[in-house]
Amino acid sequence: MATTVVKLLLTITLVFFIILFQGTNGVGCGTSSIKVQTVNTGATVAGGGDMVFEVEVKNLCPCSVRNVRLDGGGFSTTLGVDPALFRADDGGVYLVNGGGPIASMGAVRFSYAWDHYFQITPRSLEVDGQC
Repeated sequence: MATTVVKLLLTITLVFFIILFQGTNGVGCGTSSIKVQTVNTGATVAGGGDMVFEVEVKNLCPCSVRNVRLDGGGFSTTLGVDPALFRADDGGVYLVNGGGPIASMGAVRFSYAWDHYFQITPRSLEVDGQC
């Protein structure tokens, strides 16, 4: 009996260290790993009066991710947004960072101007290689 318990404990310890040193290969890195935060900066666009909002798209996954796509919720802007950071992809879906990688805990930021806030939510992503 004692031998069985010791073998079980050793197996559990071995599995723990394998996961610790090899990583999770992106397991658990879904859309909930992408945090989209929009803040009203308090500024307005000259001449138009539209409010300026700053958006931060942050990767909370322990792995780098790429091809992050967001639902735009009817997104529109009177302020130019760098298409390398955020651009229309297809049918109200927007591509972040040109589809390039966003490191773990990394963020992409852009600003837009409109008369109201848009609900922007994560739609899809790909885990970038091994982690």
